[in-house]
Amino acid sequence: MIRRNADLHVHTTHSDGLCSPSEVVVAAAGVGLAALAITDHDTVSALTVARAEADRLGVELISGVELTCEFEGREIHVLGYFFRDDDDDLNAAMDRLRVGRASRFQAMIDRLTELGMVVDPKAVRRCFPRAVLGRRHLAEYLARTNQVGGVRDAFDRFLADGRPACAAKPMLDADEAIGLIRRAGGVASWAHPPYNLRLESLRTLADAGLQAIETAGPGIQNRVGRRFRDWAATLDLVPTAGSDFHAPDRPGRWVGAITTPDAVLDRLRARRPSNPTSA
Repeated sequence: MIRRNADLHVHTTHSDGLCSPSEVVVAAAGVGLAALAITDHDTVSALTVARAEADRLGVELISGVELTCEFEGREIHVLGYFFRDDDDDLNAAMDRLRVGRASRFQAMIDRLTELGMVVDPKAVRRCFPRAVLGRRHLAEYLARTNQVGGVRDAFDRFLADGRPACAAKPMLDADEAIGLIRRAGGVASWAHPPYNLRLESLRTLADAGLQAIETAGPGIQNRVGRRFRDWAATLDLVPTAGSDFHAPDRPGRWVGAITTPDAVLDRLRARRPSNPTSA
C-alpha cells in the first residue's frame, strides 16, 4: 500500500478520546495514512504506548500535543508537533496543567453534589482508567448512571461554560506555550481557530513564534478555512489540517477524515528550529 497524507489532530484515551493509542494507529494504517499526530490535551503519555504499533504498521508517529492556553482573554488551543516529548520544561508545564485539572475536576464534583447529583470519583476513574479526567468524562458518567438524558443534557444543564457546575480551567499563556514547544525542538500551530479570528491577533502569535494554523477541521467552515489559508500565506504560516478525532461514532471526524497533504507536512517539518534552546 502506498501511504499518503497525515492526520495531525487525533485524541486517545489518554485525554478525552474513546480509543486507545494503539487503536488510533491501527485506524490510521487502515485508511492508508503515511503519518499520524496524537495530540492529546496537555499530555504526551500516549506516544510511548503508540510507537511500537506505529513502527509495526509503517505509520510515522509524529510527537504531538494540544496545550490549553489563554490569549486575549479567551481560551485557545495550541498544537505542538515534532518536539522532544521528554523535554523537561514542556513536561513540567503539562504537569502544572494536569494538577490544575485535577483540582478543577474535584471542584466540579463538589458543585454537582451540591446540585443533587451523585458522583463517585473512584467509579469515574474506573470508567476512564487512563484519561486526563475532565468535563466530558463527568458528562459521560452522569449519562451512564442515568442522572441526565445524555452527554449534551449534562453539558446544557450543569457543565458547559457558565453553567452551575463548571469551574475555571487551568491554562498556559499562549506565548509561553509556543515558546515551550519551540525550545523543545517543535513547531506550534493554532488549533481550530475561532471563526471571528482577526488577522491582527494571528499576527501577534506569529510574532511570538507561531509557525502554523489549522485551516481545515470539523469545526472550520470552507469559507472560513479559505480566509485562514489566505492569512497563512500572508504571514508565512503552514496551513495544517486534522480530524480532531475523539470517538468513532462522530460523523466526519474519524481518523483520516481530514488530512494534511504530504507536501504541506514536509513544510511543517522544515519549520523545526535549528537551535531549539534559543527559539
